[in-house]
Amino acid sequence: MDASVWDNALKLLKFDTTLDQFAYDSILCKMKVVFCDDSVIVLSARDEFSLGLVKGQKLGKTVQSAINTAAGVPVTVKFVLEGDENAVKTSVNAEKKITTKTPDDNMELTDDFTFDNFVVGDCNRFAHASAVSVASNPGQKRRNPFYLWGNSGLGKTHLMKAIGNEIKKNFPNKKVIYTTCEAFTNAFVACIGNKNYESFRNKYRTVDVLLIDDIQFLIGKEGVQTEFFNTFEALINSGKQIVITCDKAPSNLTELDNRLISRFQDGIMFDVQPPDFETRKAIFLKRLEADKITLPDDIVNYVCENVTSNIRKLNGAYNILFSYITLTNGELTLEEIEKILSPVLSPNNKKYLTPEIIINAVSKYYDIPVSKITSKLRSADIADARNVAMYILRDYLELKYDKIGQLFGGRKHSTVIHGCENVDSNESLKKDAEEIIKLIT
Repeated sequence: MDASVWDNALKLLKFDTTLDQFAYDSILCKMKVVFCDDSVIVLSARDEFSLGLVKGQKLGKTVQSAINTAAGVPVTVKFVLEGDENAVKTSVNAEKKITTKTPDDNMELTDDFTFDNFVVGDCNRFAHASAVSVASNPGQKRRNPFYLWGNSGLGKTHLMKAIGNEIKKNFPNKKVIYTTCEAFTNAFVACIGNKNYESFRNKYRTVDVLLIDDIQFLIGKEGVQTEFFNTFEALINSGKQIVITCDKAPSNLTELDNRLISRFQDGIMFDVQPPDFETRKAIFLKRLEADKITLPDDIVNYVCENVTSNIRKLNGAYNILFSYITLTNGELTLEEIEKILSPVLSPNNKKYLTPEIIINAVSKYYDIPVSKITSKLRSADIADARNVAMYILRDYLELKYDKIGQLFGGRKHSTVIHGCENVDSNESLKKDAEEIIKLIT
């Protein structure tokens, strides 16, 4: 690797719309390469102010990512003050030289993620059923693209990989690629550097199934958005299957090209909700069964009542418990488990709350009578209060959309979803919801 990698990285950074123009012109463009080998590059900043803005900061991580892409391999990036020779030597000597591999943007589909080991509950039943349908008949127009959205750790990637594994099993001749949007972006940027567009496009536009994780990574990357749009069109027009995951509904990806948003909405979309108690308990029991461990029901219930946000946190709590159970031969009391898990769990105050308490709290917060919030009135202030109440009932009490609709005059499932999405996309309303939750807890 030579110093030209920094020149190529600067070209990439120039097209990164998340970067401030001042930071690019006045800080990054003024940096110089003072050391470079196969695994380390040291950049000098012209003054303390510039150094402080990159070293250990978000801007420095952005530079790191651009250099990795330009180099084609992971590179350690160090920042020093211009003219400080001792800092250069210290930075280089502190780094242990290691041999690295070129990152592969086509990630392996392992057998860890299948439909058989995916626990189905009310929170994901329809998404799971449709995923099975996609896997049995990929490329069907009505389910293409297949778009899954929701917060991190709810099982979206598991479902996506299960689709890929099932298709590979049932259609061994079909070419399936699973990748993340970040890896897709890095591969595209690399092809710009080596001008090997044909190889890149042949890879992604000749597949039968494209599984792409975390599509929100396209935000702020206009060139990559255009390339993905063209890839998307080529695959859809050829009857190939596309599966996408994201942390937001398409309608809330306002920073993306409108053409992409409309394409995402043209297939089938599912909001994967946080697992309810029954689903969490089923997941927990399945792991206990796999490890041949038996725990009293009160302990299982305690854990599953207190881990409510996502499946990853539940798995983390299980891993902690498993370690202690192994050390104590399974002889743990509920009191001991409460102490062991206290750093990662908090008492479940939700079970003491009711929908009525939450709606009353929203009523007092906005000074709007409950009767108006639950009525058919649609004035802006009443609609906002109603949407916030729906949002809290969904995210905090984990009520199903149909149940929430019943609390507000029998509103439809789709109306409740729309109301919650309005809060998701409005920072002011989200802050109101957070404040109300603090008040009632």
